[in-house]
Amino acid sequence: MKKVLVVRLSSLGDVILASSVLDPLYSEGYRVDFLTFKPFGELFSGDRRVNRVIQTDRKELSGISRIKEFARNLGSYDYIIDLHSNPRTFLLGLFSKGKVIRYRKNAIRRRLHIFPTGKKLLKQDLSFNVVNAYGEAIKRLGISHEKFRPSIIITEEEKSRVSQILPERFIAIGAGARYPNKAYPYFPQVSKLLTESGMDVVLVGSREDRSLDRDKYPKGVLDLRGELSLRESLAVISCAEACISNDSAVAHMARAVKTPVLMIYGATSPAFGFYPFPDEGSYIYKNLECQPCDLHGKKPCRFNTVDCLNIPPETVFQEALNLIKNSL
Repeated sequence: MKKVLVVRLSSLGDVILASSVLDPLYSEGYRVDFLTFKPFGELFSGDRRVNRVIQTDRKELSGISRIKEFARNLGSYDYIIDLHSNPRTFLLGLFSKGKVIRYRKNAIRRRLHIFPTGKKLLKQDLSFNVVNAYGEAIKRLGISHEKFRPSIIITEEEKSRVSQILPERFIAIGAGARYPNKAYPYFPQVSKLLTESGMDVVLVGSREDRSLDRDKYPKGVLDLRGELSLRESLAVISCAEACISNDSAVAHMARAVKTPVLMIYGATSPAFGFYPFPDEGSYIYKNLECQPCDLHGKKPCRFNTVDCLNIPPETVFQEALNLIKNSL
């Protein structure tokens, strides 16, 4: 049995998307170890497809000598599958025992979308998707697979535990985002429309997300932000009729547990390659002339309007209902 080491260190959403290679590798008989940063290894707790989860941190991989020592202690593999492709993982591959296969990051093409000339040249080019790029990497092993999709295995026992606190039918909302210009500001209004239509709402995310808008949601919305472990959050999302999220990890969590997701884009763009496939959900993107303005959404809006996120709550509400209807 050939041994492979899949490497994807961060961030949470990227690690979730990297799970798209596990089913193909497992079905072809490879023994898979997965290397990631703490605490993302929790994603693969009890996962039959993963022989060993190896967790590390930035300190342990800081500097060439530490990376070299870490790689030496990994042991030998037939293949190192680098799904991160940054300087740190390049050095890991260089010092590891095994043939290295790196995914094609398409970094230059992604960045071109930020500049006016690049936008005119590429327009809204959706030919690149990160999940497909991960799939292309393992196809170099001779693996033929029709469709790559992120997949995190949640057990019925995990679903049963969280279901005790959940409404019977609900929509999960991930209102948080790493940067303000990725965070849709009208989720409380969307929640009000949903509850008035008879649909329950459950909020998932971090304690930090909760601190920003905890008093803005209508009565009856179940706020679980900061109350759940990573796998419990996945279990909650897996029980939802649908999920609405910013361009953030929650969207990819929904994809990985097969819950239809509606993504809302602000400063970033689906052309960066993180959009859901049609069988996973849909997205809202205004496609303004100034959009996208930054690869990660870090920069403040140069117009001080953040008009890219000025999307009527009624639009989001209707798109969410359409998503549920189309998934039935």
